[in-house]
Amino acid sequence: MNQIICYFVSAVLSLAQLDGVDQKRFEFGVRQMTEEILSEKYQLCSDGRPVEVTVLSIEAPTRGIQVGPFEFKQKKTIVKTKVVIDGKEYYGEGTNKTTATSTLLQLQDENLPFERTEFSVALKKSLEDALIH
Repeated sequence: MNQIICYFVSAVLSLAQLDGVDQKRFEFGVRQMTEEILSEKYQLCSDGRPVEVTVLSIEAPTRGIQVGPFEFKQKKTIVKTKVVIDGKEYYGEGTNKTTATSTLLQLQDENLPFERTEFSVALKKSLEDALIH
């Protein structure tokens, strides 16, 4: 008799902080994205083997130049994760770049709207790097 092995995301931890995002919402998003990627390779169920996800770091260095009233910025979002499956640790890193062109007035707020989207794209790449091994 073949036993089907299935998994569930038992824990989401973060050693990094994403400003402007509620911690519960952050954990829910990481859990949902992890389950989506896991489901491509494994069966998911509520009483399966535990999978633990840790967001190790979030880096978002920004480079920019200013020409008159215009500013051009390039932001590189880097997310590093650790996923534990069956007692084995898998590490991933995801990077995503965005370029924004705005006037000075639009860039006075450092929390540009694209940051959260950039984070989610980099997170997905990091999780895929760790899970698709």
